[in-house]
Amino acid sequence: MRPDLFSPAGSAGYRAATNPHNATVAQRPAMVAHPRTADEVAHAVRWAAQRNLTVAVQASGHGAGAPIESDRLLVDTSGLNAVHIDANARVARVGAGATWAAVNALAERHGLLGLAGTSPTVAVAGYTFGGGVGFLTRPHGMASSALLAVDYVDGDGRIRRAPEDAANAIDREALWAFRGGGGVGVATALTVELIAPQQLWAGYRLWSVDALGPVVDAWATAMDEIGAALSTSLSVLHPPAGSPAFPPALQGVPVVHLAFASPQGADAAGPLLRALRMAPPPAVDSSWAPADAARLAQIHLDPPNPVPALGVGRWLGPGAPDVAADALDVAAAVDSPVAVVELRNVGNDAPARDGAMTAVPGPFLLHAVGLATDDASRSRTEDGLSKVRTATTPADIGRSAASFADGRAAVADGLDQPGLQRLGRIRAALDPDQRLAPSRLVATIT
Repeated sequence: MRPDLFSPAGSAGYRAATNPHNATVAQRPAMVAHPRTADEVAHAVRWAAQRNLTVAVQASGHGAGAPIESDRLLVDTSGLNAVHIDANARVARVGAGATWAAVNALAERHGLLGLAGTSPTVAVAGYTFGGGVGFLTRPHGMASSALLAVDYVDGDGRIRRAPEDAANAIDREALWAFRGGGGVGVATALTVELIAPQQLWAGYRLWSVDALGPVVDAWATAMDEIGAALSTSLSVLHPPAGSPAFPPALQGVPVVHLAFASPQGADAAGPLLRALRMAPPPAVDSSWAPADAARLAQIHLDPPNPVPALGVGRWLGPGAPDVAADALDVAAAVDSPVAVVELRNVGNDAPARDGAMTAVPGPFLLHAVGLATDDASRSRTEDGLSKVRTATTPADIGRSAASFADGRAAVADGLDQPGLQRLGRIRAALDPDQRLAPSRLVATIT
């Protein structure tokens, strides 16, 4: 094995790997492994077993939520970042640490795209295993449904492959789990289906929070009129200090942000643009225009630097537009502990492959997040998130969007009970000694 496969505490590699994008929780593993091949992942898992360590896995760390202490080995999969595009088959084979920005930069050369999330720095694996919702969910469905196969290492350190036609039934079950159930092994590579957008268009607008009411009214009106191919994200957010995306007039104050995109051309946004004529002119209008993968990845205005985020994600029903104003208003005060409240329309009729969660449970998604730098700020943020939950209760369908539960180790209601039970059985078969740290969903059944 490579002499630099493991990094001890205090080393540069250790410090880099334990500084995740979500900086809410401390990460102090016994050691960090930096594999570049499946064999090295398998070796790392066996190495941990010999020392009675459990194994946590992390690439970009957007989904970090559970503390990592000295009883764990952290496997940093960011070095598993190879990307290969098969344009004829419309599939990509990507390393588990590859980001969507890297995948789509290559895919678009062939007129193709993967079903990426709104942040370009999110790794393909964790995003897909959590379901995967982005600006192409309408009309193409969740990223988990586009997952064709997973190469992975089980809890005993064995290299396995999980395609739909796997000879071993447990590998077929593993693919079911990786499709939206958070996964049941250490993934080393994914094979994903790509889509061919007709005409990719995107844009966003920003207003002072004073325009919240009219903008919400316009968005809600448009939801009844748009077709199947326009995705929107409507939020109230507190801009990061000094962010160049926000002009001086919008610095230090809550902002209304509406981002929208479609893979089916300019006309998809027609109803929304017409409805917005009744709202005040935006302070920033990043025009509705043809887009490439890079521009699509920018319109959500995700913070580029690590933040200690604590959040909640919920699936909402058709009544979401009716509660939008009250939910967004929670973040409208300058001193609100909730930094972002966001609503996305995600309903679609795309066919879904069999998996733990391969179709959106509800037509709308709620995401709210605040800072949790210490116990006091965490408590304030929890109180604010509770107010968001209360505001959206009439539209809540009773399911968490687990991948949006920033900074949390476990989410109880991300799957229905039969799904959780099946996930537990698969994990028990592939990791009988519970060597691998559980995902947010699995953590509720251990």
